[in-house]
Order: sequence, then C-alpha cells, then structure tokens
Amino acid sequence: MAKEKKEQKKGFIKDELKIIHDKQEQQELFLRTEALVPEKNVDIELEKIYLRDGRVTTLKQEKDVISNIVGKYAPMFPNRKPFFSLMYKLNQWHDINPNDFNKPPVCALWIKQFIYARFDKDVLPTLLKIENPVLYGHVKKYKLFQFLNDEGLLLMENFINQAIAVMKECKTWYEFELKYTAKYDLNVQLKMFPKEFNL
Repeated sequence: MAKEKKEQKKGFIKDELKIIHDKQEQQELFLRTEALVPEKNVDIELEKIYLRDGRVTTLKQEKDVISNIVGKYAPMFPNRKPFFSLMYKLNQWHDINPNDFNKPPVCALWIKQFIYARFDKDVLPTLLKIENPVLYGHVKKYKLFQFLNDEGLLLMENFINQAIAVMKECKTWYEFELKYTAKYDLNVQLKMFPKEFNL
C-alpha cells in the first residue's frame, strides 16, 4: 500500500511539473511574440498590394486617386460611348432614350457596383463620404468621378471601356453581370429564376 501511495505521489508530482512546464512555455511564447511585431518605422502605406485585376499598388497610391479638390465636369459617359445604349439594350428598355441626361436611378447603382467597385475597396466609401448636396430627386451637385485625380480618371475610363467590351458580348443584362463579375472577380447576386428560363 505504501508502494502504491509512493507511485501516486510520483504521478501527481509529474503532472504538477508538466503543468508548471506548460505554463512557463506559454509565458515564453507570449513574451517572444513581441519579436514578431513589425518594426515601427515600416510604412504600411508603402507595402505592395496585389489587386484582383492584376495591378500592383500601395495604400498610398489608392488614397491618392481621390482628389481634395472637385474637378471640372467633363462627361465620363459621353453619348459617343455606347455604355448606356448597351445597358438599355441589354435591359430591353426600348421606350427610354439612353442619351437623356436623367437616367433610371438603378443606373447609378450599377455604375457603383460594376465601375467604382473595381477600385480598391476604400475608394467608393471615401467618395460617398465627401459632402455632395442633392439638387433634386437623386441628382447630386457633383458626380463621384469629379473627386478622382488624373490617375483615378484614367483607371475609371479603362474600367468603363472594359465594361463596354463585355456588354457587346452579351444578350441580356444578367448575362453581362455574370460574365463581367467573373472576369474581374466582383460580387454579384445570382438570380434564382433568370428570365431566360421563362419561369
């Protein structure tokens, strides 16, 4: 019986030593994590970011596409570009003139969803936070692209041309949504019963 107690005591001591050893190891690991923290002098805004469309950028560059000064108005979607005429055709809006200044409000949503979404994720929310008074209805005093600098405007023009190219390949707006979002890795809400199936 004394032998059994001695063995139990040895087992108990081993367990206690293991617990103490584990706690010491955890404390050492916790203290060593400070060595893994990046140095304070590293400028995170200059670190390279690889975007979904293949471009390489930095946070600083992306923040720099937004200008502090409102630019002069020059149409980003002029009538000579078939952006709206293709959008209307794919949606079968034959009774609405795509060259009219006032467009259905959903057009503004789609421009944000398919054009502005191609920028870094912080660009659109930053543009939407800028004070921009509503003149009437859904028309604001400034267009969002007026707050982009020259580099941002060039990117946006490229995004518009790429959208036009995909629209030309499609027969319906839903087909455009699927192809464009797949090509440029954007999100899209899938439809349960697309119109093509006549359900």
